[in-house]
Amino acid sequence: MLWRLSLPKYTKAQEGFTLLELIIVMVLLGVLAVYAIPRFTGSGGYSEFTYQNRLISVLRNMQVRAMQDSRPNFCHQINFINTGSQAAFGPASTNYTAGNAAATCATTIDFTAPEFLRTTPNEISDSNVAMSVLDGATAVGTIGFNSFGSPLSSASSCSAGCSVTFTGESAVRVCIESQGYIHAC
Repeated sequence: MLWRLSLPKYTKAQEGFTLLELIIVMVLLGVLAVYAIPRFTGSGGYSEFTYQNRLISVLRNMQVRAMQDSRPNFCHQINFINTGSQAAFGPASTNYTAGNAAATCATTIDFTAPEFLRTTPNEISDSNVAMSVLDGATAVGTIGFNSFGSPLSSASSCSAGCSVTFTGESAVRVCIESQGYIHAC
């Protein structure tokens, strides 16, 4: 008897996607919808974190300047304006040349200072963010540093620590410990 080899019959290739492929695509779209897309639409509370990081940088910059420049009568401080329609922070002056000590101790903000050291007059309030600056429970308008890097506020010496809170869609704080440690808290 002859054995015949049977060849498979030609079948038409399958068309379409398998159920597994469809499920994987749906899961990937779900992950994008939950995590990725909201990051590209709206600020979603990111303004507060931006101001928090900027203020930490500004305060640390001024703290280092205070530790390196121990000349008497010069102030190494960041001033805060916090009125109903205006919230801003920045140095009184960036000119630390001899004879300019009084300008560094002013309680105003030098809005001609480089942008990495300050905010513009209405920048924070235009972002729908409120700012509060406290030395313990007392509102302050200035946080400065001595030659050891320890904070000094316009109210006292920040012995209980100073804090700045930015409140918008979320609330974030910057803490300045009495020993001089500046951090997000």
